[in-house]
Amino acid sequence: MRQKSKSAEVPLPPWEVRRKTEVPQRAPLTAERIVDAALAVVDTEGSAALTMRRIAGDLGVVASSLYAHVRNREELLLLVLERVMKEIGVPEVTGQWDADLKAHYTKMQRVLSAHGDIALYNFAAFPPTAIGVAITERLLSVLLNVGVPPKIAAWALHRLTLYTTADVYEGWRLANKDLDDWIDPVRDYFASLPADRFPSIVGNVDVMLDTDSDGRFELGLDMLISGLATFVTD
Repeated sequence: MRQKSKSAEVPLPPWEVRRKTEVPQRAPLTAERIVDAALAVVDTEGSAALTMRRIAGDLGVVASSLYAHVRNREELLLLVLERVMKEIGVPEVTGQWDADLKAHYTKMQRVLSAHGDIALYNFAAFPPTAIGVAITERLLSVLLNVGVPPKIAAWALHRLTLYTTADVYEGWRLANKDLDDWIDPVRDYFASLPADRFPSIVGNVDVMLDTDSDGRFELGLDMLISGLATFVTD
């Protein structure tokens, strides 16, 4: 009878034990993860850098897998905008209609400004999202409750939203230009204009080119709200 090999009964030394390689589990692909990735691109590089292929690469998936969750790039950008609008949120009501409006649109300006050029997609954002409807209902009720006529109230909210969106988008465009490349030449040009023909410009160059964008926004917002106050009856 053949004897068993003695070596087969010898336990393996620990340095010869073959450890199984652990393969990290990939998080399931969801619409929320896709929007997270898209928002990160918009925040850092702007919407022009956002493509379905780019998002797929950032998530480590194939581009075709995204279409089970979003129809196309345009829908994805609207989902990003909706995420940002949720960050702005439905405004609180304190009973001071003008302060409530100013607080909401100031927050809107700050939040939109923190997210690249997403403000571009708030132009003609129609049909509205659920969060957009909730915000409109709250602000419209604020104005109606102080006696502002319905037409004036509705149109005023549209104008305030358009003003805020345009301010943010222009700010993003300017932020992506090198100020030294254009502001100093413009300042020098204004200062060189004939003072007898352009006294108002020559005498106010520094004020005209003041880069306090938040101050400019607040001034415009105050002007709009002050004008709206003429329609308040209660």
